[in-house]
Amino acid sequence: MNSTPTMIKTEYDLTRGFFQELAENRADGLQPILQIQESRPVGDGSNIRLRISDGTYSSGIVLLKDEGAKKYRSYKMENSRSIIKILEFYSNTILKDNIKRIQMTINDFELLAEDYPIIGNPVRHPGIPEKHLTLRNDNVEQRPLKESISQSPPKEVSRIVRNVTNESSENDSSIVPILSISPYLMQWKIQGVVTDRTAPSGINTPRGPCKVFNFYVTDKEGTEIKVSCFGDKVAQLDGLIKVSSSYTIKGNNKAIRASKKLYNNTGHGYEIIIKNDVEVIKCENSAPLPATKINRVKLSEIKTAPEKSVDVVAVVHFIEELADRNTKLGMKKVMNISLIDDSVTVVNLVVWEDRFNEFTRDLLHKPVILKGVQVNERNGVSELVYISGSRIINSGDQGITQDILDWYTRERSNIRISNLPSFTDFDKNVTLHSAIVSTLNDKNCGYFNIVGKITKFKKNLVYEACSREGCMKKVAFQNGQYYCSKCNTISDNFRYILLVALEISDHSGRLWMKMFDEVAEKFLKITASEVGSIVKANGEEKGRNMVVSNFLGTIHNFNVKYKIEPYKEDEVTRWSIAHVKPVNLAKYAEYLREMCDSADEFCFEHDM
Repeated sequence: MNSTPTMIKTEYDLTRGFFQELAENRADGLQPILQIQESRPVGDGSNIRLRISDGTYSSGIVLLKDEGAKKYRSYKMENSRSIIKILEFYSNTILKDNIKRIQMTINDFELLAEDYPIIGNPVRHPGIPEKHLTLRNDNVEQRPLKESISQSPPKEVSRIVRNVTNESSENDSSIVPILSISPYLMQWKIQGVVTDRTAPSGINTPRGPCKVFNFYVTDKEGTEIKVSCFGDKVAQLDGLIKVSSSYTIKGNNKAIRASKKLYNNTGHGYEIIIKNDVEVIKCENSAPLPATKINRVKLSEIKTAPEKSVDVVAVVHFIEELADRNTKLGMKKVMNISLIDDSVTVVNLVVWEDRFNEFTRDLLHKPVILKGVQVNERNGVSELVYISGSRIINSGDQGITQDILDWYTRERSNIRISNLPSFTDFDKNVTLHSAIVSTLNDKNCGYFNIVGKITKFKKNLVYEACSREGCMKKVAFQNGQYYCSKCNTISDNFRYILLVALEISDHSGRLWMKMFDEVAEKFLKITASEVGSIVKANGEEKGRNMVVSNFLGTIHNFNVKYKIEPYKEDEVTRWSIAHVKPVNLAKYAEYLREMCDSADEFCFEHDM
């Protein structure tokens, strides 16, 4: 092509979110419209390196070559911010900064505008989907219930809030998608509907008692973000923020912090903290309620998301009578609810006493959508916990809930229920070496099943702990009494807690792990107080040998939890045994023979 095409002045809509689609390998067949932000020749100048934007994200891992590079030089695009339509491209994985990232190569494009003002406020995309995605499975859209929330009368507020007749994102180009909010966006302005909020409550901070309340804003694209107010901002905004009303919020990167996953179930990587330089603007004409995105995880798969918040769609199978549960803060009332879904798996849902009113007997044998319930592990079994940010959305008889109700009605009398976890099959197990390698990935915690032999025990099987129920803090012996720094109490008594450190080995290596109180008591078949008495009567080494000598050299199937935690200026991996099962050695030997036969066949087929 020898002549520059005639440009028509028009408005351009970029293909927003394209780089996320590309990172998720879902961009095949697309011809996205993108904007060049920067460009420079590389190597001998035949190829061009681009920083290019989709309006929401930008990427600098883009190469222009072949026909595309010829057009670039022919159109003299060196210093322009052109709008182009990609006609032909491909992507591949490269290793950059020791991290695998997606690189895009453009072979051909159509020039739509030679130079154009930057569209949107794009933020850099890291080139890997995990940085922006939460668990995905059977995405469901469901309108949230309109909940009645008790609010105090409107108060006089400072410049932080004001009312406007209407601010429409259709007419305001400065409004950015909530998806793009991050500390890298220096100035931002979002608009959306408040889909949920909490009542003000008191918390203790290092600076003393403080009031707090949270609300959740969802934009027209269905992306939700958490907004938190503290101190005097609670009084300023409590009467203004109402569910189903629309708001525009304007601020800067100082108001953005990384979301705390235990308390934030939106799936967004960041959340907003209301500060003095943040404006909250109520729109007089509210927009329709956006659809709530449900990123469904089946009950059989929640064990892959330990200590994360997930969305589940299930049937309330059984509601137990209220029970007492021992917590770090003492005994608390708890409601245990059995959930079941079409993965034929039952999982316990834990509901604490301040949320009992949300789960009535009317829900029994009915489908529910639970948004933002936390995955926990208790005695080696995965369970769900209804935490402060969790919501129950009853969708009536629509969509996925009707499907799962039909399944439950049809199969209820026939199904054979599986409880989590189940690790009796050896093909679910890994070696110690592969477990260690797996922790080098981005996951902060997870579970493995390992068949291994106990080769060593460390001394000090028990320690002296606080005598208060629910506290497991080690006490210090002072002036004939026992001091607990956690409870700040002094007592004449203490109680023993089991903390057993043992070395596990298999053919690939060996690793030290810990086994805590309840798990250790069940495995050793002896209580902590009995171990303490034996050690006290016979001395540390002899007492330890009396308790554990029969377990040395024994083989077991261990369910192991790992957790990566910060330590000083580094990170350490903590390994703890969550559950132990016996091994049928005859079946295990048969399994190993089958694995060897499979390996022989593989080597033969590949001429190895």
